[in-house]
Amino acid sequence: MERRRRKCKIEEQIQIDSAINDNETPIFEPDLIRAIFKQIWIRKAQEREVTGIQNTDAMDSEIGAGTSKKIRPTFANPNALKLSCELLRIFITETVQRAATIAEAADGTKIEAIHLERVLPQLFVDF
Repeated sequence: MERRRRKCKIEEQIQIDSAINDNETPIFEPDLIRAIFKQIWIRKAQEREVTGIQNTDAMDSEIGAGTSKKIRPTFANPNALKLSCELLRIFITETVQRAATIAEAADGTKIEAIHLERVLPQLFVDF
């Protein structure tokens, strides 16, 4: 059982690596994802300042010697950015495929907002 689980994990990793390295597969640029993350981090920091809540989430900040909690820089590991790009690509691809299936079932030729609204709840559960 454990051997089978390990084999599945290895196969998953190979699929992720091949998808990331596939030049024909459109991907999101890591710089774009970094910019999105940075905006979120800035917004959360501003919210914490306004509410006066201290951050206890280790992922929100880098722990460095001699830095105070308020001025520590936030960063993302390059591998984490690549993985985030791939997950976002897969999420959007799956969303479009599911919405297209719903549109075809309704005899439509275009994906509309109503089709996306119907697939998103289950998609969020799946991801």
